[in-house]
Amino acid sequence: MPTIRSCLWVGLLPFISWSASGQDLSGKVLDAQTGQPVSYASVSLMGTTQGTSSNAEGEFKLPRAKLPGRLLVSELSHRTDTLTVTGTQLVLVRLQPNTVALPEVQLGSYTTEVLKKAYRQLQRTQEQKSYSQAFYRQITTLDQDPTEVQEMIWQAKSGNAGVEGTAMAQGRYAKKKALLNFKDFSLYTRSIAMAAFTADSSAGVMPLSLNPGANNTLRLVGVTENGERQLVEIGFRNKAQPENEYGSVLIDAATYQVLRYRTTTQALNVKVNNPAFKLTGQTSTLEWVFRPVVAGAPILDHVKVEYRGILHRPIKADVPVQASSFLFLYDSQREAPSSVTYLPAKKGITDLEAIKATSYNAAFWQNNSAVKRTPLEEKIIASFEQQGAFGTMLTP
Repeated sequence: MPTIRSCLWVGLLPFISWSASGQDLSGKVLDAQTGQPVSYASVSLMGTTQGTSSNAEGEFKLPRAKLPGRLLVSELSHRTDTLTVTGTQLVLVRLQPNTVALPEVQLGSYTTEVLKKAYRQLQRTQEQKSYSQAFYRQITTLDQDPTEVQEMIWQAKSGNAGVEGTAMAQGRYAKKKALLNFKDFSLYTRSIAMAAFTADSSAGVMPLSLNPGANNTLRLVGVTENGERQLVEIGFRNKAQPENEYGSVLIDAATYQVLRYRTTTQALNVKVNNPAFKLTGQTSTLEWVFRPVVAGAPILDHVKVEYRGILHRPIKADVPVQASSFLFLYDSQREAPSSVTYLPAKKGITDLEAIKATSYNAAFWQNNSAVKRTPLEEKIIASFEQQGAFGTMLTP
């Protein structure tokens, strides 16, 4: 659970492409038992550097894929699978869910020790950084009506606890006339870490610490087999606010790498600058997902943030508010580019100001394979594009 009591003010009124020739390969990843889409599964062609990730609807696309080939598909909650692909027909991949088991151990001591070892692993590898291309999207809805869309391409610096700095490459923003807009929602993605490395990590405010049970009730959710890896998932709840601060951590039992961290909190409070309006029922869910490595620090794969609240107005009906963001990192490397300056997230510098400092390139957004969307997102963004909202609103 983040310890940053962040406050965000709002104002009123596939990813990878290659130069080699080939065929475009599209597909969808499904849960073999439920038939539901498997979001953010890793998809790659074995023996090549070609890879991508499924979107929130389980869809993926490999531009200019070298076929025939062997497709490798993996996701933390499912068993890794491979299949042969020979042409450009739609590929359906059905992954079997991992089998969950509860080992015969003393659960209290087991969960505590796993979290402590995972934290020590974070401490040992905290100096190892990754440098990636990154795609960020944010969509705001008021009473289920999309009112705001923001997309940015960054160069990003990340560590084993989250994003540490970004450099803007491209950005665009569009909004409808609405009761409120979010000016710097990406601060949540860029400034909050899932663990704090301090001189004294025994206070145990976060579950990833040297004393994870001090302020948290721990629960062993289960142990699963993912290929040759055994994954341990531990749930936690804040003892002082059990209904407001809770989540889970997924850890590799052999390496103690943290592979997924989820938390729901009321710590990220949004405020409006109209005293007649009030936001209540605010909750935020954050999720960090990492790609495991053989040795060293895992590489950040994606970050999701979702905010929900209720806007109260005098006399008029309440309005449900939702802001969701997704950050996907790709083309990761350990060596820092010499020509890039990575800036930490700072309050007072809004996303819109950063976007206005760049020139809008419509072709970039239409043809960039990094800009991956679900069908719903396609519909939302197409409606903004048809209105000429992108680009035009950023010109003086």
